[in-house]
Amino acid sequence: MVEIRHPIATEFVYSGWWFRQTIDIAGERVWGQISWLDLKKEAEFRLPESVDPARRPGRMEIDFTRGLRIRRFRIWIADELIYDEVA
Repeated sequence: MVEIRHPIATEFVYSGWWFRQTIDIAGERVWGQISWLDLKKEAEFRLPESVDPARRPGRMEIDFTRGLRIRRFRIWIADELIYDEVA
């Protein structure tokens, strides 16, 4: 879970459990993918109206190591990088 404070205040939750990848924002599912053969490294979504009435676009990028550990995790909202973590 990532707590976002700017440009909106909300919780961002990414899950990559088994073969399913999901993104929830403020408890609402905004993106999901079944990844049997290929983990998605990028996801584009729209913010839920309850968080952002303008429903701005968002994007997440993940870089994985060979052992599928997260190496880098980034979140953009409306082309503004709001979170960048390197493990």
